[in-house]
Amino acid sequence: MGNQAFASPIPSDQNTSAELFRKMMLGVSVMCGFTHLAFLVLFHVNGIKDMAMINVGSILCYVLTFGLAMRHQVTWAWMLITTEVVGHAVLAVFYVGWDSGFHIYIMCVPPVMVVSTLPLWRGKVPVVLGLMALYLWLDFARREAAPWFELDRSLLNGLHYFTVFSALTILVLLAGMYYRFVLQSEQQLREMATTDPLTRLRNRRSVLDTSVAEAAKQRRDGRPLSFILCDVDHFKTVNDTHGHEAGDDVLKEVAKILRSGVRDVDHAARWGGEEFLLLLPETASPGAEMVANRLREAIAQLQVPCKDGLLNVTMTFGISNLHLNEPIEQAIARADKALYQGKRGGRNRVELAPEDVLLRA
Repeated sequence: MGNQAFASPIPSDQNTSAELFRKMMLGVSVMCGFTHLAFLVLFHVNGIKDMAMINVGSILCYVLTFGLAMRHQVTWAWMLITTEVVGHAVLAVFYVGWDSGFHIYIMCVPPVMVVSTLPLWRGKVPVVLGLMALYLWLDFARREAAPWFELDRSLLNGLHYFTVFSALTILVLLAGMYYRFVLQSEQQLREMATTDPLTRLRNRRSVLDTSVAEAAKQRRDGRPLSFILCDVDHFKTVNDTHGHEAGDDVLKEVAKILRSGVRDVDHAARWGGEEFLLLLPETASPGAEMVANRLREAIAQLQVPCKDGLLNVTMTFGISNLHLNEPIEQAIARADKALYQGKRGGRNRVELAPEDVLLRA
């Protein structure tokens, strides 16, 4: 039986979401930091010293949140960002008035909260409802109220449009960032679903799907398609004598040779345990035999380090050629039959399926 140990644990959906949100927090920290730097300059130039100093604190806050996110303390980073955004917006509405547009920043928080890793009922729902209530109260209490600091109308209008533009820019950048991260996560999940985690070759399901597509091409174009099923000789002895870690190392080294020993258009997969399957499009039996013998010789020269010294490895190969309109499973079964014929014949050899020998003759 082959090893079932994985090279590394497969990340769960929860872990993937947490990493996605952590990267978003890094981006949010940078974007908000530069936004507040712009506000710092704006308020300083126009002599509003109190708001300029508040923005100095905000910039330092986002430097801290960036550091927290880098250290994977995402919950603390998000709580700090939420507190800063909401607190700054409320204070600015009181200080320079509703028409400044600072209240819009509060509306940027709920969308990020929804995709956060906080628990739904204990985290997301109370905060989102609280922010909605705060915004409505702020609109009711301050929209017509006089600000603490009266700005020149032209300056207030400029501040309003700058706030609207920066808030929309932040939302667009957040949406683009999240979309890019989702695409990356989908690609990672797709690779995990089609890749054997130990050997980094295709897994059984993936190579079967590819075989169906290649078989359809063969039926359409009449081009040959070969299967090579190969198995590490005496693998159980390796596990029993030297341990499963040594067995894993053997499988990984064999996989490297198989991967590098075929063309880009060929497909190498871990079939199961210590068995591997090679799919060779546009290759007839003679060509498949040449490939198998070249790989067999390369593996026979392989020496895998282990705690007991160096392990010598050999493999036996069985080859079949897909016949026209033949089910894929039947062709692979014939390759498997040739493989075990090679095992009975002494191992470390290449055998062609008997039916293909007769056809070639």
